[in-house]
Amino acid sequence: MADWMDLPVDILVVISQSLTVIEDFTSFAAVCKDWKSVTSILKKKPSLPTRYPRLMLAEKIDTEDQENQGDQDASIRFFLNLLTSKRFQLQLPEASGRKCTGAHYGWLWTIGTDLQINLLHPFSRQQICLPHMLTFPDQYEYNEKFTPQEVWYFFVSKIAMSSNPCKEKSLHDYNEDCTVVAIYGEFSILAFTKLGGTVWTNISVHSRVYQDIIFYNGKFYAVDAHGVVVVCEFDDANGPKATVIAPAPIETSDTYQKYLVESSGHLLLVSRIRRGYLFGDDDDDDVEEDDIDDQDEDAGDDIDDQDEDAGDDIDECKGDVDGSDNVDHVEDAEGSDKEGEKKARYYTTDFSVLRLDECHEEGNNYAYRLTEVTSLGDQALFLGSNVSTSIASSGCIKPNCIYFTDDNCELYFNEPGGGGHDTGIFNMEDGTIQLNYAGESRSNFSPPLWYI
Repeated sequence: MADWMDLPVDILVVISQSLTVIEDFTSFAAVCKDWKSVTSILKKKPSLPTRYPRLMLAEKIDTEDQENQGDQDASIRFFLNLLTSKRFQLQLPEASGRKCTGAHYGWLWTIGTDLQINLLHPFSRQQICLPHMLTFPDQYEYNEKFTPQEVWYFFVSKIAMSSNPCKEKSLHDYNEDCTVVAIYGEFSILAFTKLGGTVWTNISVHSRVYQDIIFYNGKFYAVDAHGVVVVCEFDDANGPKATVIAPAPIETSDTYQKYLVESSGHLLLVSRIRRGYLFGDDDDDDVEEDDIDDQDEDAGDDIDDQDEDAGDDIDECKGDVDGSDNVDHVEDAEGSDKEGEKKARYYTTDFSVLRLDECHEEGNNYAYRLTEVTSLGDQALFLGSNVSTSIASSGCIKPNCIYFTDDNCELYFNEPGGGGHDTGIFNMEDGTIQLNYAGESRSNFSPPLWYI
């Protein structure tokens, strides 16, 4: 039998280009020197999705690191591997000084003071230009003292895509059939474009302040601050519009952050409840600090358990964010503490989950009704500045939990060091919250987010 290490280069190239997730590509490169050399001769590394979510940290990792190491290179970003609790360092100058938000399929979207919006794949470092921020139809009333550079970091809050922006089996061309929908502007309304387009076009909406958008079963769905769910229609004779399909929940508040996520074939409406004096809670000092301390201790135990359970897989996953020379450094994410951290002005305390079920009752004005969900089963939800996602539990992902990051961008500047503190893992069964990252990573415009 021929030695697999001696396979012809052309066959190895075909194999490498047939891989479908980052982890498989990095495992391919780790087989031997000859196989790794094949990945280096590719004109471009493939822009593949990742199998498991990773926490992409802010440019500034934590206060202690900055004091010990001096000014950190802004082109370096860290990704936290949930399986190994290791942080992987990547050279990513394309994200330096720019707001980064998850766009799914292994892509981010970024925007900076140049007002250019790009899709960026951290693994391949490929970029795809989207229409400029100033091509959105509804703009603020700018003047000499109030310019677009004053609002770039919060002008677009979310972006969702209908498909992978790269064509299958292509390392160069983008997918012209990919539609992109954004929540943007002073009133958080909806607009869309196609890859290759030059402008954004408004979607006619019944209300304002939309908070999340998702592509589900071939259509875009969005939810506003009241919890009203709409479906976007692009083939209407009067232009693109959003039609209401589900009413606002009976027990809700406009202060609850709303998310839409597909889980086990169903569309879920998730509400995130925050407290703190920025939310009008005068009794903020009455928070049960002993419970918070217990949660921190539990989080540390969970990290230890993950390392122990992972066993031999830990070594196998080292460097798997990129699996190439782009991984400069690997370090433990444990050992950081938050002593001396000022009390947060806002923090998450609870979540509620509702399922959208088709409704055929006579006299009902809506296509869907809302049904309470008390358990996610073996699924885990990932919410924040990413496209809301549900993933089956595994050795590193806990079932029946909600993993969340700090996406309260309007209040980042009210926090010392910026946003990034309001992250954790919410357990649907007992309502407890544990840390998902033991260190500190904050930013005024681009705090940690889930890279999916």
